[in-house]
Amino acid sequence: MQLDFGRVASVVLISTCAANVPGLGSAEAARQPTFKEREGLTLALPAWLRRYPVGCVWLKMLVSNNGAYAIVAPAFLNATRAPCLRYASNGYWILKRVTRWKIIFSGSELPPCSMIIPRDLTRCRR
Repeated sequence: MQLDFGRVASVVLISTCAANVPGLGSAEAARQPTFKEREGLTLALPAWLRRYPVGCVWLKMLVSNNGAYAIVAPAFLNATRAPCLRYASNGYWILKRVTRWKIIFSGSELPPCSMIIPRDLTRCRR
């Protein structure tokens, strides 16, 4: 059997990136969003992100146990090939549900502890 090292490298890259996003991929108490929550979270994200080609990005989402906060991180598929190469980046969003979901943090580092984001979702920066 012949291994496709390009595909293996892509899977390793995506897994590594997801593991570095606080809260995503961990065995903590946060949960997967319901379909309705996923829909609302997607609508709250920037329009430029929603225009990315479907085959280039997958949105990894987790919702806190209390359902008031969520974390969304793009996982870039085919990030080393055109046309997806131009969309690859790092970072994630933390959203809070008021009446609708609203972005309260955007970045690639831990959010400040003063934001009081539930610990089942992410750690914070002191």
